[in-house]
Amino acid sequence: MTTNGTGTELPQTHLSSALTGFLDGLDGSDCSVAELIAIHGDRGFGLLLLVLALPAALPIPAPGYATPFGVLMMALGFQMVRGRGTPWVPDFAADRTISYRMLEFSVRNGRIPLRAVELLVKPRLSAMARNRRFLAGVGVTIMVMSAFMSLPIPLTNTAPSFVIFVLAAGILEEDGLLLLGGLLLAPVAAAIAGSALYVAATLGPAAVETTVKPMLKGLFGA
Repeated sequence: MTTNGTGTELPQTHLSSALTGFLDGLDGSDCSVAELIAIHGDRGFGLLLLVLALPAALPIPAPGYATPFGVLMMALGFQMVRGRGTPWVPDFAADRTISYRMLEFSVRNGRIPLRAVELLVKPRLSAMARNRRFLAGVGVTIMVMSAFMSLPIPLTNTAPSFVIFVLAAGILEEDGLLLLGGLLLAPVAAAIAGSALYVAATLGPAAVETTVKPMLKGLFGA
């Protein structure tokens, strides 16, 4: 168990428990990014990235957060590349408020991806998960995925943010195998986002909904 700045214990075992404990600690109040960083205790970048990625990783994402959260996660990825052990954000980002309603919406509607990842995550290849050079590579991937996620274009948000979500879970639980899985998913997410970006640039953003989206639905049998 770890504790946050208010003495609230954060469970170590499951991602859903960590997020539920985080919400309980807020007691229905909105929080700033600075408070979010303080709440994560000694859990490094993992829980912070997990909370920031989840809203946009949902099939029905919470609106309005992909771009600012993407920019913030890009900065966090850069810090991982530089080998920083704990997250830091500038004052203008630290003061940004995250609504409790949005966080509750994300955790409530994120049960399916949370359960799916929980079935896979456990401490494996932990030495790799703590290796600074390997984590620097993870940081580069987070930066690229965050750049896609920041774009206000359909289909550039969900897949990249889900990759960040998986990588965050691997960091949080020191699961090197899950981190490798997230790195393998990254090119797929980049291809989806890149296709959407190309169509938006050549045919307009509205064309993404009528061309790329149906193609992906047929490809994945949705």
